[in-house]
Amino acid sequence: MHSGTLIGVFDAVPTWVMLLPIFICSVIAVAAIVERIIFYRRINADYALLLSSVHKECSANNIPQALMLLKKVPGPISELVYNALTFASTHKEREGLIAEHIYAAQKAIEKHVGIIATIATIAPMFGLLGTVTGMMKSFSALSKVGNVAQDLLAYGIAEALITTALGLLVAIPSWIFYNYLVSRVERYTKDLEYVANALLDFPLCSIEQQKK
Repeated sequence: MHSGTLIGVFDAVPTWVMLLPIFICSVIAVAAIVERIIFYRRINADYALLLSSVHKECSANNIPQALMLLKKVPGPISELVYNALTFASTHKEREGLIAEHIYAAQKAIEKHVGIIATIATIAPMFGLLGTVTGMMKSFSALSKVGNVAQDLLAYGIAEALITTALGLLVAIPSWIFYNYLVSRVERYTKDLEYVANALLDFPLCSIEQQKK
């Protein structure tokens, strides 16, 4: 196929086709970022202080009050403590519950972070793709004459600049928020590890233990 014909194929590709993937990336990124910010704000707590208060109530055999304290702090870390205290009647059962729920808690904390990293990576690539197709339209205009050539040349350059700019506008905030979310994941992962280790030294004060 002649190179001019190959380049001319892109003349029929509308600009919205190049912009659509960037728009989809932006919508997904905003939704994921907002969801994560709300989630991390909801589970934000001093878990060392919470665990100390719960331990105090358990030592006093005041289980309802201990569980009430945990219900005031939503999230996977509090749920881990709640399940370990509610359903484990032996140390072995508690270890099993912790091992069972810690992975789920970690997944909940890391949710959507990988999606944001992916969008931050591919958004500028979509912009680059639009740049390439826009430049091809511009080169195709050079083979034409008259007003059509001028219009197509301007159209191609505009497409190249717009897609590049929009791709970067999606990628840059995504990278910023990705790094922010990674810092939050690291913090809550440390809290999760601290809670899981501390629970092993908790007294057996579960509801199941009291039934026995």
